[in-house]
This record gives sequence, C-alpha cells and structure tokens, in this order.
Amino acid sequence: MIRAARRHEIPLLPQIENAADQRYRRTGLDLVVDMPPHSPASLEAGRRRGLLWVATSPRNRVVGFVLVETKGGTAWIEQLSVLDRWQGRGFGAALIDRSAAAAHALGHQALYLTTYRGVAWNEPFYRRRGFVEMRRGDLPPSLRRVLLTEIGHGHPSWRRVVMTRDTQGACLQPR
Repeated sequence: MIRAARRHEIPLLPQIENAADQRYRRTGLDLVVDMPPHSPASLEAGRRRGLLWVATSPRNRVVGFVLVETKGGTAWIEQLSVLDRWQGRGFGAALIDRSAAAAHALGHQALYLTTYRGVAWNEPFYRRRGFVEMRRGDLPPSLRRVLLTEIGHGHPSWRRVVMTRDTQGACLQPR
C-alpha cells in the first residue's frame, strides 16, 4: 500500500535509505553508502508539503518511501528507497506512479529524476516505468542545478543521467 508518510515514521526513513543503499557496494559505488541519508528535517518538510509517501507491507510496516521536490517549475523524485527484501514486489513502481500523479495534480506535465547509468536497478528500472534519458543541454535550470550539486558531492558525472516521464494519465487512486 502507498500512503502519505506520518510524522512518527520520519525517523525510520533515513534508516530505510541507508539500508537500501547498501546494494551500491556491489557495484563499486561506495560513495553512495558513505553519504548521509536525507535528514529528518528535510523529510518532515516534504511530509508537510504533501510530497512524501511510504510503501507499507501487509502488516503496515514501512518498507520504502519516495520524496518529491518541486522548484523552478519542475517536479522530481529526490529520493526513492525500498528495502532489499521488499524489492521486486511493485512498491517502487507504485511510489513512482504516486509521485507522477501528485506532480500532475500540481500542474506539472513531467516528472524528473537523476540516477546512475549502468546500474541494473536504476536506469533500466526507470525506463520500464516510462522514463527516458534527457540530453544535458535540454535540462531545465532547476534540474541542471540538481545535477551539478550531485556531481559536486562526488557523484561521477559520466555515470549520472537525468530522466523524465510524462505525468499525463497518472492517477491518484490509492494502491
């Protein structure tokens, strides 16, 4: 099930992000694991803006989340994390669909994200969900700043890709 995050769940989300990031070690991207997760303050700000959703198990335990940002006329997935043992069950796809629907409801025609090229559970996963790679010269200024910030934090430029998908047809029905 996908639903809005609750205030008392905020402390769980950095732990989920850290745990989900552990798989990057297998690809040689230790820098992802070594970076701090999103702060409780930034997650709470997303919750208050209605841009933070969680995926819950059948026992209502939080197993993943998505945080969306909106700036400069764009909406993008800032963070998507699902615990390893819950991956492959549709939670990530449902969180993406919820993000696209919310972006559409806010008047955005597109949803963006940045991810890693050549990592099996990143770029190919997003392609299967309707995202396409953008040329860097076509990036809106707000996304250009996001990408430059990520590169400034040590993400290898050649491995970062910006992707977008249409929000048209996205539905806000609960899952």
